[in-house]
Amino acid sequence: MLRRIRETGCDLTQWDRSLPAEVTAFCANLTARRGPLELDVTAEPGPALLAALAATAPFSRAEFHAPAHWLLEDIAALATEFAALTDCSEVRARLTIVSDDGCAAFHVDTLPVRMLCTYAGRGTQWADEPDVRRAELGLRNRTTAEANAAIVPDAARIRTMPTGAVAIFKGRLWSGAEQHGFVHRSHPVCCGEHARLRLCLDSAGRAS
Repeated sequence: MLRRIRETGCDLTQWDRSLPAEVTAFCANLTARRGPLELDVTAEPGPALLAALAATAPFSRAEFHAPAHWLLEDIAALATEFAALTDCSEVRARLTIVSDDGCAAFHVDTLPVRMLCTYAGRGTQWADEPDVRRAELGLRNRTTAEANAAIVPDAARIRTMPTGAVAIFKGRLWSGAEQHGFVHRSHPVCCGEHARLRLCLDSAGRAS
């Protein structure tokens, strides 16, 4: 399913899945902990990336904790899939606790392609192409709420990626998609209790 992202006119592919219960609990505990979690690793997918991830918290002792080991292996597997789909030689993997609105306005990323997975909390929001007014993208001296209402006039048409789902989508730098790209925003967060644990995968080098 994710391989459809290479097709012309396809800006988003999404793999809906359920996480194991113990992984869900582990990710929820990570998200609720005090202090930031800023895992940011760039490496060649495979053993090099797996080793780099395993050397960082919360994975430095993952071999002794089954849910952490599952999450570690999942990130590594998704990075390998992402690299194969995008022909990149290295992948940048970031696992972050997001406790604010982040990119609260609907927008298109200025990059070729990105993979996201929200392990805890509510996923990224988006709307189908017929429900988006691309000419309204950008704040243009408007509040975020005003801009969002202009970009997606019918709030009932806004969709939310399920927790655990894997999405890969195009940005404005994808060759042939300069006037397109996936329109999305971070899910609104009203307080720290609604924080989310998000994985972001980006390409960091082209395959030779």
